[in-house]
Amino acid sequence: MITDRFTKVREGQGGTRAFTLIELLVIFALMAMMLSMMGPAFVKVRDKARELQCLNNVRNLAVAHILYAADHGDQLVPHAVWRPPHNGALVPAVNMTFWPDLLQPYVGDDRLFVCPCMHCDSGRGIGYGMNLQVSGAFLVQSETYAVHSMEIQRPAQTVLFADAAFVTRTTMTRPIHEWQEDATRPRGCWTLCTPSDLLWHFAPARLMPRHHGRANAAFVDGHAETLTPVQLGYGLPLGHP
Repeated sequence: MITDRFTKVREGQGGTRAFTLIELLVIFALMAMMLSMMGPAFVKVRDKARELQCLNNVRNLAVAHILYAADHGDQLVPHAVWRPPHNGALVPAVNMTFWPDLLQPYVGDDRLFVCPCMHCDSGRGIGYGMNLQVSGAFLVQSETYAVHSMEIQRPAQTVLFADAAFVTRTTMTRPIHEWQEDATRPRGCWTLCTPSDLLWHFAPARLMPRHHGRANAAFVDGHAETLTPVQLGYGLPLGHP
C-alpha cells in the first residue's frame, strides 16, 4: 500500500476519517457556547424590530386621526360617542362606539391597533389607549361635541395615543416599573388615564412601557416617539409614597 507523509490510510478503510466521540462533544460544546452568546443578540434584534413596528403603528394611527379630523371639521376623534357600534366592532359595547371603531375606516388594517409586544391571552386586542385629557370626556353625545385641533395649545407636546394596557388591580397603585399587564382582558385596552383623571384611582387603564421601560406615543401634531413614562409625563399622583 502506498502512503506518504501527509496521508495515512489503514487497510480496509476509506479515505475519510470519522470524528471521534470526544471531538463531537467538543464541537457540540462550542456550538452551544456560540448559541448562548448569540441568543441575547437575537432577542435584542427581535425586540427592537417589534418596537419599530409598534412605533409605525402609532404613527399610522396619528395619520388616520389627521384624515378623520379633515373630514369632521378639524375635530379630534372622541374617546367614545353615544351610539351602538357596528357589527364586528373592535371594541364591542352595547350603546357606545369607541375611537378605534371611529378611526377604523381611515386605518385600513386592524393589525395597526395591536402592539406586537402586548400580552393578551386571546392573542389579539387593542394595544393603544387614547389620552382622555385630549378627548375632552370619556363619552360624548355625538361627534359634534368633540374637541377641535385648534384648542390644543401645544400639539407637538400633547400625547394622543400611546402604548396602554389594563394593569392588574394588585399592581395599579405601585410605581410604573412594577405595573403588570392584565393578560386576561381579551379585548386589550383603548383608554389612557392620567393621574389628573377622576378615573385614575378606579380604572386600571395605564400607560404601558412595553419596550424595555419605554412606550411609543403619537402626538396631536402627527409625529410619534419612543419615550420613557417620565418623559411622557405619566406617573403616580403627587404625594404617593
